[in-house]
Amino acid sequence: DILILNDDKGDPELIWCLKLFSELVCARGDTLIIYRSMILTIFQRCIHIIHKDSYEIMAQAAKNLLKSLSYVYPIDYRLTAENIEEPFIDFLPIRAWGQHVEYDKINAKFHIPNEDEVDFACEFVEIFMYIELRILNENRTKISNDERLRSLTILYHIAIGCLRMVPRIESEEIKNLVSSIAPYSSNVQAQYSLYAKEP
Repeated sequence: DILILNDDKGDPELIWCLKLFSELVCARGDTLIIYRSMILTIFQRCIHIIHKDSYEIMAQAAKNLLKSLSYVYPIDYRLTAENIEEPFIDFLPIRAWGQHVEYDKINAKFHIPNEDEVDFACEFVEIFMYIELRILNENRTKISNDERLRSLTILYHIAIGCLRMVPRIESEEIKNLVSSIAPYSSNVQAQYSLYAKEP
């Protein structure tokens, strides 16, 4: 049974802590894996609070967590070949601003989700998305509008967060589409074979 916590006035200290938590889960996925159990505990305790600010922050935290775990994003995209870890006496980073850099010498590094991160994201979705769907399905007429809005907000943000993990829908080609710069069948469209896992 799920305990719904009513907080009509909202606790400013709790809201501040939840906002801080929401920003902390924007960290790299390999770092978040270390705190997996702590993150799940915080979500289990706070995701059912019925206060607009609280559940919106928790929904944003869910989206941030899933993006950190499942998206490919740059972690080091400096446009200089010099080592910026040197003391400022040897190299002042501001001197590199606006300088031309050859494409082959850019040392960009990307976060590519590993299997543990994808498993954590799938576990998170299975735990929290299905709970919210069950609340909406079983208590359709019993829950208040605030509870319904809380559940829908959480579901919406979880769906956005795990968008990259959902495989592309194969369907018939749609005729008479307006041509665009990047067509639907573009070669540059992201395809992640890692996410095509069976539940």
